[in-house]
Amino acid sequence: MVPVAYQPFFTASVAASAALTGLLFVSVSIAPERVFGKESESGRQAQALSAFTALANIFFISFGGLMPEAPLGIVVTIVAIPAILQTVALLGLVAHWRTERTLYRGLLLFLASAFIYGFELVIGIKLWQTPTSLGWLSGLLDLLLGAYAIGLGRAWELLGAPRSGFITGVIGMLGGRLDTARNPKPDPKGPPSKP
Repeated sequence: MVPVAYQPFFTASVAASAALTGLLFVSVSIAPERVFGKESESGRQAQALSAFTALANIFFISFGGLMPEAPLGIVVTIVAIPAILQTVALLGLVAHWRTERTLYRGLLLFLASAFIYGFELVIGIKLWQTPTSLGWLSGLLDLLLGAYAIGLGRAWELLGAPRSGFITGVIGMLGGRLDTARNPKPDPKGPPSKP
């Protein structure tokens, strides 16, 4: 059972994640062909799946935290497994990310998600072993905030929001340098002439 001091977080988190998941469904249902149609971009599919995975993950863990006498460690462990599998399944879109020129962004968000859900699995096992550990429970709350960041960020991108900010700038800079290194620009003077 979760200590009383942590229950307001889980209560607010259940409500927020349920509302955000509902809004995600509404936004996708307005134009489902943009996300899941035959001509849709793989990036949009990844955004929708990542957002849904994060929000559903948060919802079920938070809901489990409110259940009296429910062993939270078992709930977290069980919920983390499909989140990890769904995240790993996104690697199937790598070829599409290359053609759509979103490879670096996709891989960065994949790594962030894999870290969150992988560490969530570790915390679930630790809470299963020591259910009274407030340190692991506090760590779980931090991870849930990270999952909110992933879910909200991906949902925001899915809506067509412009990509801006520090992370986007770093990814663009790195991607530009890698592209330049792979495909150097020809010398505007032309090849050197032979004497």
